[in-house]
Amino acid sequence: MWNGFDKLLELQKLDVAIAKLEAEAQALPRAIQALEARLTQARSGLDAATASADQLQKERRSKERELEEAAQGVRKKQARLYEIKTNEEYSAVLKEIAVLKEKSSGLETEILELLEKSDGVAKVVGQAETVFQSAEALHRKERGEKQAQLDGVKRELERIREARKGQASRLDAEQLQQYTRLMRSRGLVVVPVKDGSCGGCGVSLPPQTFVEVRRNDRMYTCPSCSRILFYAG
Repeated sequence: MWNGFDKLLELQKLDVAIAKLEAEAQALPRAIQALEARLTQARSGLDAATASADQLQKERRSKERELEEAAQGVRKKQARLYEIKTNEEYSAVLKEIAVLKEKSSGLETEILELLEKSDGVAKVVGQAETVFQSAEALHRKERGEKQAQLDGVKRELERIREARKGQASRLDAEQLQQYTRLMRSRGLVVVPVKDGSCGGCGVSLPPQTFVEVRRNDRMYTCPSCSRILFYAG
């Protein structure tokens, strides 16, 4: 192989590893955010179910207070019956008692309906609690794993970047400049020749160029994409 080939190839290996790690370093925070969103959704479901249960309980207590007030009204009016002197007033109080009893009957029906609804909502709350607890446990486990993975990626990325700096310093300025320029525009810079074609762009090489590249005695570049070529045998 020509002088500098191994150094260029090693530099490219480090750049490929860096690109892979950088992609992971960007993807992992998004994965952690997705975990947070999933937990938030489970929490919202529990909150909504709990709020519904609380509202039903408030409505039932309000109806129960109304029922108690109506019952007290009936008792007071029934006590008055013993004090009334005229038939007209007696009849009027009886009507008031009848109205209160009818109201009480309606309230009792509404309270029973609210109790039935509360039973159904209580089941929903229980299910939502189970979903949330499962989501919370899974969130703790997966978030810890993702965070540990992200920390490891960052450490490895720092290590390889330092290794790249050292490897880049081993190349002469002209080779490094050419490699850097191609890397920015082409991605892979050093590519093998495959079946007489450039391993980067796939364009067939002129026969004479292919013969020369097979010697691996100096740097050859693809006439189409300018990538650095080598023959792997």
